[in-house]
Amino acid sequence: MSNLHPLRDGLLARILDVCRLRGDPQELPYSPPLLVRMLVIATAIDGFGGSILGEAGDALLRSLLSSVVVFGLCAVALAIRGLGNRFVQTAIALAGSGIVVSLAQLPILALIVPIVAPAPGAAAVAIDPLQALLRWASLATLAWQVLVYAHIMRLAMDSRFGFALVLVATWLVAYWSLDSVLLGT
Repeated sequence: MSNLHPLRDGLLARILDVCRLRGDPQELPYSPPLLVRMLVIATAIDGFGGSILGEAGDALLRSLLSSVVVFGLCAVALAIRGLGNRFVQTAIALAGSGIVVSLAQLPILALIVPIVAPAPGAAAVAIDPLQALLRWASLATLAWQVLVYAHIMRLAMDSRFGFALVLVATWLVAYWSLDSVLLGT
C-alpha cells in the first residue's frame, strides 16, 4: 500500500472530491507512509509560500507549528470520540486538502506585494485595487480550507457540521495564538 500512485490509484481524484465537500476521508487509503510523504510535501509548499511573502526564515517553523496544532488536535478530537483508528485516513484528507488549497494560494501570494509600514510621520500607504482583490482572494482560500477541514472532521467524527466548524475554528485560533507567542507575530 505504500506504493500508491496519486493518479493511477485515484488518490488525487478522491482528495479533490474532499476539497469539493463531496468525498469522505474513509475513502482514502490507510497508509502511514503516504501520510508522511504528504506532510513533507505540504511543509515544502508552505515553506515556498512563505518565501514568496519574504518570510523564508520562519516559514518552515510556522508550517511545522501548524501541522502540530492541526494533527495533534485532530488526534485528540478523534480519541475523545473513541475513533482514533480513523486518524491516518483523516490526517491524509487534511494534508491532501491542505496541499490543494496551498497550491491554489501560491499564485495569489506571488501577486501580492507586501505592504511596508510607512515610516513614523509619513503618509499612509494606499492599497491598490488589485492588492485588495488578491487579499480578499487569499481570505477566501482560507475560508475554503476551514470549510474543507470542517467537512473532513464532521465525517471522521460522525458529528454535525456546526460542531466540526467550531472545532476547526478553535484550531485556527490555537495556531494563531501559539504563532504569536512562539514566533512573535
